[in-house]
Amino acid sequence: MDNVFCRGNETSLSQCTFPGWKINNCDHTEDAGVQCTEEFDVRLAGGSDRCSGRVEVKYKGQWGTVCDDDWDVRDAEVVCRELNCGPNATAFTGAQFGEGNGSIWMDNVFCRGNETSLSQCTFPGWKINNCDHTEDAGVQCTEGKYAVKP
Repeated sequence: MDNVFCRGNETSLSQCTFPGWKINNCDHTEDAGVQCTEEFDVRLAGGSDRCSGRVEVKYKGQWGTVCDDDWDVRDAEVVCRELNCGPNATAFTGAQFGEGNGSIWMDNVFCRGNETSLSQCTFPGWKINNCDHTEDAGVQCTEGKYAVKP
C-alpha cells in the first residue's frame, strides 16, 4: 500500500483510500509503522442511572475525568451514542454530578458530532489541562431536546 488516506472512522486499513494493491513508488526504507495505545473506555458516574453522570475516561489503566472547557452538546451526544444511551443529550458543566478524583485526562474536547467514540474527538493531549475537578463535564442522555446546562 502507498499513498494511504484514512478519515479516522474506518475499522480496517483496507477501508482507507489508496491507489491499489502493489501500486507504489516505494522501497522498504519508507515502511510505515504504528504504536497502539491502551484501550480507551468511557463511563458516566454520579448520575441517577448508567446514562447520566460525570464523564470519566480510562487511559493507561486509570479512570479520570474530562474538563468542561468547550464541552457542548455535540461532545455529550458522542458519549451517549458510545454508551448506547440514545442519540440525544444534555451537556453539563461545573461538576453537576459531583467532583471526580484522580487525573483530568481530557480538556478542550472538540467533537464534530458524528464520531462513534469520544476518543475520535480532538483535544490537546492526555492530561493537558488548566482545570480542577470543579470543572468536571457531565452528560444526561435523553430522548428529548438538546440542551447545555451550566
